[in-house]
Amino acid sequence: MSDARTPESVTPATTPVEPVVVSEPSPAPVVEPVAAAEPVVAAEPVVVEKKKRGIGAWSFVLGLVTALSDIGFLVLVAVALVGAVTAIATQDVQAVWGAIAGAGLIFLALLVYFGGFLTAGVAALLGLIALISGRGRVLGLFGLLFGAGAIIVRVLILSAGFSLDLT
Repeated sequence: MSDARTPESVTPATTPVEPVVVSEPSPAPVVEPVAAAEPVVAAEPVVVEKKKRGIGAWSFVLGLVTALSDIGFLVLVAVALVGAVTAIATQDVQAVWGAIAGAGLIFLALLVYFGGFLTAGVAALLGLIALISGRGRVLGLFGLLFGAGAIIVRVLILSAGFSLDLT
């Protein structure tokens, strides 16, 4: 056997030799290196941030708190007036304590009045921002309505003759 790679043996072969066909090895495909300009990265899904409704919710909460505090104050005033009328009708000696409680009621009225201006104004402003930006439109609309209603009531009270002179 003669092979191009191995030398022929020194001893002759005694058996007839068949012709051997040597096939040329096929050329190996050459792989060129990939340029490292852009690394191949699997595409990640794009996460779309859900719009939050915090502005509208805060507007609604502030407007609702303002409206409920106004209603609560009206109930408190009605109870105080009924109590004062009853004390006067029975000629109670302790009606003086009612006058002192009335002074506290006036302080509470001022606190509710001006605090309501502040909370109603912020509620109306946040409701308007929520309507424009689209972050909690429904809650913002109700907050705007509650806030605007509270501001309108306070302006009507001012126009009816509310005075800061408590004397």
